[in-house]
Amino acid sequence: MRKNFFRKASIVLLSATMLMATACNKEIEVKYDYNVNDYVQLGKYEDIAVTVDKTSIENQLIDDKIVEDIENNTTYSEVSRGAVDGDQILVTYVATSSGSQSTGLSNTDGVTMILGKDKLGLDIEELDEALYGMKAGETKVMVIDLPETYSNTVYAGTKVVFELTMQTVSQPNVPMLTNAYVKETFGYDTIEEYRQSIKESLETDINSKVENKIQEDVLSSLQDTFKISSYPDSLMEETRSRLETSIGFYADFSKLSKDEYCQKQYGLSFDDFVKKSATQQLIMEAIVKDRNMTMREYDYKGSLDDFAADNGYSNADTFVEKYGKDKIVKAMLVQKAQDYVIEHANISYK
Repeated sequence: MRKNFFRKASIVLLSATMLMATACNKEIEVKYDYNVNDYVQLGKYEDIAVTVDKTSIENQLIDDKIVEDIENNTTYSEVSRGAVDGDQILVTYVATSSGSQSTGLSNTDGVTMILGKDKLGLDIEELDEALYGMKAGETKVMVIDLPETYSNTVYAGTKVVFELTMQTVSQPNVPMLTNAYVKETFGYDTIEEYRQSIKESLETDINSKVENKIQEDVLSSLQDTFKISSYPDSLMEETRSRLETSIGFYADFSKLSKDEYCQKQYGLSFDDFVKKSATQQLIMEAIVKDRNMTMREYDYKGSLDDFAADNGYSNADTFVEKYGKDKIVKAMLVQKAQDYVIEHANISYK
């Protein structure tokens, strides 16, 4: 009797545990305020053929590293001529505003920089241009009317007198890439051995670049097979708001407008970039619906930390607080659809 009691108790406990596990791993309900099929005509999203030039990606990264190594091993010799691109210069400058020295715009210790590559750091193009042709010991005085939008708000909209003094001008002694150079500097007998060692050290970067190129080409081809008739207002508003924050941050950091930043990075205006992002979102949502993709609680919770980190958040709770579970689950489903498309693409290499 006692044995039967424990057996029945175990069965009840097991059933309760199974019910609890099922409840904890239930499918998450996702609500959209529009029907994606009203906006998207489904296209081909499997077996998309792309060819990635992996060799060119490898060679570009290797060449960039070689240039960096050569720059690190370049020495400089002082010369008496005027400064030109590539020279290393040491320049001091004193700024005067309203008859008093402007310490925030002066540097009497001096700035060492490579002309044509570096800037004084004052965000005044006329001063950077004035350094060309100056010889060691030469001084130039320039009067600059700073705009109202100048980054240093203390001096914005004021007239400032700058006195630039060239302390030294040094020309570069650039090593030639030869077998003798790589043997002496890096310990490899030939340039090819040196390049191979760089390739091995950059394997992670190369693979990442190749994966990014695959994703870029697949998604670009994907957009050609789908037709978008129009865009939901809510999606456009959400996309614009999100990108105004993210693109705005990088644009401000680069001291560019959002349009200038998008043109530089993507070859598109900000408005066109918003539209392209919304297009990709709609296409992925159409694939999610077509394949009946879902997200369960276990998968959501198990992926949340990594997903938050991928989106720039070290703390998942802060990420959820910022965007809300519903938006995050939708974004995870979009990622799931994107992964599916890339996994089922026909990729070849050259």
